[in-house]
Amino acid sequence: MRILIYTGKGGVGKTSVAAATALRAARMGYRTMLMSTDAAHSVSDSLEVPLSGKITRVEENLDAMEVDMLHELETRWKEVQGYITNFMMSQGLDGITSKEMAVLPGMELMSALFYVEDFYKRDAYDLVVMDTAPTGETLRLLSFPEVSEWYSEKLYKMVKNMLKIARMTVGRVVDTPLPSEDLLRDLEDMAARMRRVQAILTDPKITSIRLVVNPEKMVINETKRAFTYFCLYGLTVDGLVVNRLYPEDSNNGCFKEKIEEQRKYMQVIKESFSPLQVMTSYQQPVELVGIKSLEKLGDMVFGDLDPTVPLSLDKPLEIFSEDEFDIVSIKLPFTMKEQVNLFKTADSLLVEVGHYRRSLTLPVTLVNKEPVKAEFKEGRLLIGFKEVGKDDRSRAS
Repeated sequence: MRILIYTGKGGVGKTSVAAATALRAARMGYRTMLMSTDAAHSVSDSLEVPLSGKITRVEENLDAMEVDMLHELETRWKEVQGYITNFMMSQGLDGITSKEMAVLPGMELMSALFYVEDFYKRDAYDLVVMDTAPTGETLRLLSFPEVSEWYSEKLYKMVKNMLKIARMTVGRVVDTPLPSEDLLRDLEDMAARMRRVQAILTDPKITSIRLVVNPEKMVINETKRAFTYFCLYGLTVDGLVVNRLYPEDSNNGCFKEKIEEQRKYMQVIKESFSPLQVMTSYQQPVELVGIKSLEKLGDMVFGDLDPTVPLSLDKPLEIFSEDEFDIVSIKLPFTMKEQVNLFKTADSLLVEVGHYRRSLTLPVTLVNKEPVKAEFKEGRLLIGFKEVGKDDRSRAS
């Protein structure tokens, strides 16, 4: 199964491009799922087909859905919702308010990722196309498996042991409900599923991120930052769709200045994102909704290309040996050395870029080694690990 994730700054047209990709793949015979993870869903408007939290058949080979948190609470999160609701009611809240409070941060992210894992496990589709929220929310979505794994590894066992003690002590004399063993097992299973999702998302043969951009300065700058952060989390960006270009034959009258500006920013895009595959689409004379319009958009973006084929298998994270060093290589385009902070703990390497931090679990061979050098080379951060003596260790820190 292949997974294509479309994201970009709000308003660049990623929903239309995602829908056009799914439609084109379905017409080529691929079993295709188009899934919206944006809380402000617009896939149904683009397809002109009513959608919900349940899978809907749009046409042959094409299904679609818009992840709905209310539907998820009644199905996937029923056990969790029941406990939180009962807990809130025990604290004096009414039933309706308690149910509203049961929607915890991250539930919608985990629901979307669980669908991906389920589709992959069942081989339900040849292609899953995800229309996501603007880049900030998408980063939260795609980094969630790694973050949730950290919390589950560090906190889950401690909380479980504390609850065992609580049931034998305060649990016998207070009315506040404590989580059941069944609920704890469900949470443990969720952590295991998140680990499987992470493996799916970071495999470039399975998952590709495609950035949608307009030829505008602010959009290009945000797209550069997004590219950097996706690479930081080990996610493969394999292509770029430049959307809503003005045709070159519009080079007259009121469009003349716009065309000249567009040419300048197209040059910036090609120079900045090379060697990424750059695909383009042009402004439509009518509102871009409905199957016919999406067919035309798919033709413009892909031409003779098969949209399901990976455009790049370049791995954002690699570990190899060179001379006397073990090298951790992280792809970090558009980043200066001064923007990066590195911290090593007992078994992890913390990499901080801007507002984002990733905790990399080190292989056993590097746990007892220290990072003694770091340099940028061809858009990659190369961190050299080496066994050092006590004196060298103090100097390296």
